[in-house]
Amino acid sequence: MSKLKVGFPLYEGFDSLDVIGPFQTFTFAGMDLYLLGPTKSAITSFEGIALTPRATFDACPQLDLLFVPGGSDPVAVLQQGHLGCNPFLDFLARQAPACKLVCSVCTGALLLAGAGLLDGHIATTHWAFKPVLSLFPCQVVDDYRRYVKSGNRITGGGISSGLDEALYIVSLLFGTDQARQGQLAMQYNPQPIFHCGDPADSDVKDNPGMVADRVQAFAVPQALRDVKKWLAG
Repeated sequence: MSKLKVGFPLYEGFDSLDVIGPFQTFTFAGMDLYLLGPTKSAITSFEGIALTPRATFDACPQLDLLFVPGGSDPVAVLQQGHLGCNPFLDFLARQAPACKLVCSVCTGALLLAGAGLLDGHIATTHWAFKPVLSLFPCQVVDDYRRYVKSGNRITGGGISSGLDEALYIVSLLFGTDQARQGQLAMQYNPQPIFHCGDPADSDVKDNPGMVADRVQAFAVPQALRDVKKWLAG
């Protein structure tokens, strides 16, 4: 039986943990993994980590699972053009119909939405970018759950959510026992020393300025303006 193929389409400024955490989770599940790009030249994350694609968008085989990472500026990918003249979005739209699951984590949801792949679906993204995702014709959840399944779409919250989401995906595809084995192998047993993982967490409630600081640091107001302009174009 052939291994299920998983593709991670990369772009400049992707978030490395959005890719590497799920990549390792799917490795323990025995899946066939593809880092993908417009060419086979290395692509650099916003932290400065360079990853080399295994295949190009044009030469990629049909995937079973599409997993789109977030990044420092996914809006810049949208601004390369609309569906039909945007190589990244066109790749997503071309692959998605035959995929078992179409997934994203963090702001990767904006790219799925830009390709029309979240239309009519329930979705989530990084908490700070929910207003941006709400500009698209999807229903954005009003809580901070780690991932959301809607049909064969699965979208994850911010960055670290990718680990929980990937384990959930493994459980869907291979069963609970396989997912548990992977979690044990990675010794994934988070015990954070602080409690500020999302705006509802206790440490954030004690420091309300943290949310506004992050929104400004992530340039969310600019992203809102840019996506509105892109949608209008």
